[in-house]
Amino acid sequence: MIIEKPKRIRLHGYRLKALNSAIHARDRNRCVVCGCWVHPDVKFHHEPCGVCKSDEIEKGVVLCDECHFERHNGKKSQEVKEIITEYLKKKYGNS
Repeated sequence: MIIEKPKRIRLHGYRLKALNSAIHARDRNRCVVCGCWVHPDVKFHHEPCGVCKSDEIEKGVVLCDECHFERHNGKKSQEVKEIITEYLKKKYGNS
């Protein structure tokens, strides 16, 4: 039995900047966890993060610096992950 790895999309340059702008527009430049305003030049957060990340609108969210740090290093990392996952599920279903 062969298990295929999910295809990862990796954008660069203008296309990555356009994706970042689209994610910020969708999220209204607000952190999806706490609601703080985030400057449009701040790169979006991938969810899932790590080796499974992919540059797709349904896999990115706007996070403020504090929530981004918490997602990767904080005691509430799992809670932040669940908030992000539910947010994306409401927007795009189970993709």
